[in-house]
Amino acid sequence: MFDLLKNIPLKIKKITAGASAAAFLLFASGGGSFVSAETGAVLFDNAHLESIGNANWTITGGFSDFADTIKGMGYKVEEIKNGKVTLDLLKKYDVFVVGEPNVKFDDSEEQAIVQYVREGGNLFMIADHAGADRNNDGWDAVKIFNNFSEPFGMKFAEKWVKKEMPIKGKVEPTDLTYKVKFCGTWGGTTVDILNPAIAKGHVFLSEFNGAGAYLATSEFEKGRVVALGDSSPFDDGTGDKGAVDLVDGYNLLNADHRQMAINSMCYLLRKDAKEYPIKLKFFYAESKPSADPGVQKDFDITVINQDKKDYSNVTIDFYRNRPFDAKTKFYSTTVEKIAAGEKVQVKMPFKQNDRMMFTLYTCVNCASDNTANIVGFNSVMVGTPIMGIIDSVHENDYVNRVKMLKNAFEEDGLFYQRSKQPFSDEALGRVDVVVMTAPKAGQTIAQEEILALMNHLKKGRGMMFCGKGPDSNWGDNSNLNNLMKGLGIPASFETHPEFKGNGGKAVSYELKENNFIKFDEIKTINGESPATVVIDEKALKSAGFTYQVISTLPGSNVPVDVIIDGSKSNTGFGKIAVFGSFHMSDQSYGQDLFSDTHKFNMKVMRFIAPPNNAAAFASKPQGNATNNNSGNNGNAAPSDNAKQTFVRGIAKGYANGVLFIEDFGVSKEIKIMHGLSEEKALMEFSKMKGKLVKVYLNPDSTELMTGPFDKIEYRK
Repeated sequence: MFDLLKNIPLKIKKITAGASAAAFLLFASGGGSFVSAETGAVLFDNAHLESIGNANWTITGGFSDFADTIKGMGYKVEEIKNGKVTLDLLKKYDVFVVGEPNVKFDDSEEQAIVQYVREGGNLFMIADHAGADRNNDGWDAVKIFNNFSEPFGMKFAEKWVKKEMPIKGKVEPTDLTYKVKFCGTWGGTTVDILNPAIAKGHVFLSEFNGAGAYLATSEFEKGRVVALGDSSPFDDGTGDKGAVDLVDGYNLLNADHRQMAINSMCYLLRKDAKEYPIKLKFFYAESKPSADPGVQKDFDITVINQDKKDYSNVTIDFYRNRPFDAKTKFYSTTVEKIAAGEKVQVKMPFKQNDRMMFTLYTCVNCASDNTANIVGFNSVMVGTPIMGIIDSVHENDYVNRVKMLKNAFEEDGLFYQRSKQPFSDEALGRVDVVVMTAPKAGQTIAQEEILALMNHLKKGRGMMFCGKGPDSNWGDNSNLNNLMKGLGIPASFETHPEFKGNGGKAVSYELKENNFIKFDEIKTINGESPATVVIDEKALKSAGFTYQVISTLPGSNVPVDVIIDGSKSNTGFGKIAVFGSFHMSDQSYGQDLFSDTHKFNMKVMRFIAPPNNAAAFASKPQGNATNNNSGNNGNAAPSDNAKQTFVRGIAKGYANGVLFIEDFGVSKEIKIMHGLSEEKALMEFSKMKGKLVKVYLNPDSTELMTGPFDKIEYRK
């Protein structure tokens, strides 16, 4: 997807470290060189279901980068997978790290942990929000820790705080917050301080989230404890790919979670964090890099050597999302040497033709010392990404089987959300593509919703209808057929004459050559069991639509997936996908985010989305009918009344005594009241539907206009 620019000469600028840079380095390193720690080891717990469901807080999973940081400090990192936690075991380690356990420690284990700290051991407790009971045994991490944490003068609050990034509460200037300016939580909890004589908070959430301590410590007898209210800050994104709502907080460039991890470990190990700098650090000149589609741009990156020794053969690789392999890698360069205290600037050439937002991972690897390796990511915006919405308000078929869809869309920099309210102009204001699967029988689409969808289509935005096949007993194709009829789309779903059902297994479809979408190497895709799409050829031609068959069953000529193009019709419609199969389910993906089915979905979404995205349209300042210099948003009306203005638009529909007019260039809806009966009004509207109208308004465009239709002119 990316234009490979590897042949463009590397542009590097070295920045001489002057007096101010030297002062900075003295502060960053504490005035001394990196000091290898004495032989020691850190133990991670992996014997209490730290890897289950969304969690994977292990040294080979979501906490692997955290473990590498500890190794870079000169410590061995090991884990316990089986057996019991005993005092004899813990005494072999300098720190015991427990990341969100899901099985309760038994009484002897709890006693061993408390005694370990009492005798000089060090404990790192990492929790999550209350209710994160991933094995449903009645014990979440909060309850598990609280069952033995009170001797430390603290316990975790049994609550679920809202996402807060960055955290906006108080940050105490202590060793735990050295160089920590920004950190976040993605739904954790806080720490209640029970005994201020031995426990205290260092980072606090905002008043909005209760202002509780998010990072806290305790000095209990001879030992030390650190408590953190969320696992996400140390998550490095290498957990289960199919999991949802995970955050790579550890490598987030605009957060200091890696520094917070170093500070916490130094506190527990009784070390000075200044002696353990992040050796190679980098940042982008733009905190939020962005580019226009199809335009080449150089991204400026500064790499800093914060250590007291030189590093050689530093390779900088750039990836679009994970995993870090040939599929996602799009640029690489090497810096021969970065001297101690030196800053080096690198320019990464970038060009992307599709509008999207993707995660740019920057991996700095040092051949001379791999403990200096570092990964960081930020989001890159190319134009404004396509936003889709899947209807789930009408008890739709399929929508409960899209666990992987969020991750799949984000692989290609697109986004979707599940609808939480009926369709309206407001709900669809920033939506490029609406995906409508078969609603449950009896779930009809309200007239107001049809009007909102008509408005959506008349702005040239896309829509996808997905019918149900014989293997589903939930949805009702007649609901979709009635909706398409109401929107003036000459198509319907019918029983597929060649498909009798296969027990609900994924079905293979054959892609057809067409003039709309070039599928290149993609030949077949997967989807749910099919209906067939029937096109009303006469109505299609009359409306000025064209269409292409996109897929059939292998060896068949019966249409399954069809795309209708209304861009050259007199309706204002754009592209509409009428699919007899749903290709976005987990079963269709087969747990493969790089499958041909995924590529097909992305190509279709990009094709039916409008060229000027809905989000950009919605973000523009709203027009005002009284502004005579605003182009189509308002002009002086040809009337003796100089105060009157008019707007031009398309009549949308009639409901509840209000004639709805869509105004060109004005995002808000204008409602014109009238004194006609509903029967007479509908007759008048039938003459006007889909034709250009001129509406005279008072200067206050928020005032509903009353009176007969002689106030409205329309093109006959």
